[in-house]
Amino acid sequence: MNQYSEGIVGQPRSFFPSQAQTQNDKTISRLIYRGLFKYDIYGTLVPDLADTWEISSDGITYTIKLKDNQYWSDGTKITSDDLIYSAFKIQNLSGVATDKVDSLTVRYTLPNKFSPFLSLLTVGVMKSNSEENDTPLQPISSGPFRIVRVQKSGPVVSSVTLVHNNSAENIRRLNFRYYANQDELTTAAKLGEIEGFISTKKEDLANFSERRFPLEGVYYALFFNLRNPKLKDQLLRQKLQKVLPLHDLTIDLGIPVEGAISRSIFTDKALNFDAYDKLFSEQIPDLTVTLTVPDIPEHVSLANQIKMFWKDKLGINVLINKVDPSKINDQVIKSRNFEVLLYGQEVSLDPDRYINWHSTQADYPGLNLSAFSQVRADRALEEGRNEIDNDKRVVHYNEFQKVMVDQVPAIFLYHPYIKYYVSKYIDGIGEKYTSTLADRFLDFDNWHRIKTN
Repeated sequence: MNQYSEGIVGQPRSFFPSQAQTQNDKTISRLIYRGLFKYDIYGTLVPDLADTWEISSDGITYTIKLKDNQYWSDGTKITSDDLIYSAFKIQNLSGVATDKVDSLTVRYTLPNKFSPFLSLLTVGVMKSNSEENDTPLQPISSGPFRIVRVQKSGPVVSSVTLVHNNSAENIRRLNFRYYANQDELTTAAKLGEIEGFISTKKEDLANFSERRFPLEGVYYALFFNLRNPKLKDQLLRQKLQKVLPLHDLTIDLGIPVEGAISRSIFTDKALNFDAYDKLFSEQIPDLTVTLTVPDIPEHVSLANQIKMFWKDKLGINVLINKVDPSKINDQVIKSRNFEVLLYGQEVSLDPDRYINWHSTQADYPGLNLSAFSQVRADRALEEGRNEIDNDKRVVHYNEFQKVMVDQVPAIFLYHPYIKYYVSKYIDGIGEKYTSTLADRFLDFDNWHRIKTN
């Protein structure tokens, strides 16, 4: 049976969709579980376990029917009882009432209108009572893969092996091997123990190719703290943006961000998301700003380049405040203790950006780091999550994007590249919309081993 082995740093804890926390655990969870809906290789929401669905005229009630004859890995049928159990266990669905209509149909009743609701149903459906009855690392599953082996050395997991349910797959067995750190991972690649791995640094390995893919569910930006009097000046923020050659600054770090709703069918392509003007310069006297940055080499390097442009083009004195990445949440994010912050945020494939930019989300745990407050933007965000019709949602989100481009509460920088090293003997890995790390396997059906003599 053809096998592909991938190396991972860390230890697995649980593959239950309700418990998976790390990106690695979420990746395996995605492979072994199916949701009612899923995102395809184009980033489009499509049905998976769902057969039909109806939304009430008030946008509160969603009635969803499962496809018939869908089965768990133990041979039992997937039913509405499993949907109700999953809704009870999964945090994102808390507050949603569930009612069983029949053995295949469930009615979800929301406390308020929330148009991104179907995107929440991409999370894996769990078999009823699975948390109570199953092993977290070898649960009963429903996805294209099932876990057939968990190998341990004492309490330490050394590998987890998955097998594809379709015997005709090019590569049917997927083996994840666990290592203590990145150096061990690199050594394993040199020894031929693994054929693929993600690295945080540049690797130069014989028989491995570097495949970079952008995490489009993450963007890095310069967030202006609008609580600070000197950053309240809209014209100043526009000038700070105008002198930064974003393409040159970030070309090795990732792909450009197209505003707050980036690279989506909802992105307003008529807007100019890169305001760089190489001819613009102006001396702004007696201004000092502090740029806070996680103390990671690539972020510090970018911050120093930004400092240079702001100094040379605007005469601004920039102080760089490097913060231990493990402490930045407690020391900076919770207290909003910064002037300008270079930081990354996760966003969903749905265009809803309420928690990121609505004025009510300015205080922790809200994610409106800039404390941005603008009536037109707030209204657009409110209407966007209340409107079910996508054509009408586009109108609201276009308005929101126009305000963001005009007001510049942040300078959007890049979606970061992930360095994925894969054996030169594995082929068929294509272009796809990669929102999360798990999306690297979206086209795994096409992967195949190159035959050698």
